[in-house]
Amino acid sequence: MKKCNVFWWLLAAFGGLLFFWLFVMKLIVRFVKKGDGVPCPFAPSWIVDNPLRRWDVRNALVYAGLRPGETVLELGPGPGAFTLDAAQRVGPAGKVIAVDIQPEMIAQVQARVQAAGVTNVDTHVANAYELPLEDASVDRAYLITVLPEIPDPVRALCEIYRVLKPGGVVSMTEEFLDPDYPLRATTTAWAQAAGFEAAGQYGNGWYYTLNFRKPALSV
Repeated sequence: MKKCNVFWWLLAAFGGLLFFWLFVMKLIVRFVKKGDGVPCPFAPSWIVDNPLRRWDVRNALVYAGLRPGETVLELGPGPGAFTLDAAQRVGPAGKVIAVDIQPEMIAQVQARVQAAGVTNVDTHVANAYELPLEDASVDRAYLITVLPEIPDPVRALCEIYRVLKPGGVVSMTEEFLDPDYPLRATTTAWAQAAGFEAAGQYGNGWYYTLNFRKPALSV
């Protein structure tokens, strides 16, 4: 009898937590952000850097296909929840370039990188429409629940297209827990409008990763 009660108590607790994340947290974040197409403010940055979220999108970098020696753009790292993992994947011969529009977020990334003794991460405070990078200078780019927070996603993807090498890949991960969650068809339409070609899709209705390639023979 006691075991049965514990089971139902745990089930109720899990259900309550799930309800909180799916509905209450979405409302809170939308209120704090004051609308769609707006980056998550620094104050509630713990929302995008917590064990539940990291577990939920734990395969994002796997699906992104980061390889040793690559130069990788991380657009919208927030407080750096995935930056160190990315740096480890590209190795000492590679580089991660973390770009965020909010100075407070980049300061968090820098502190995290320095504390870990990582030396292959560069950080920049910059607008997604004007990346501080040369044309065709990065092998790969990834965005984890970032693109719908940018007012003009297509314009941002056009800028990523510019800095990617021919044949380079941009990987975008979205999760249903995110207040700005876009459907796969929406993300695909944005990427195609920027000139990208489909290069792989992973996940399910709860969260997904879509990869797109810059044509090897671009004009």
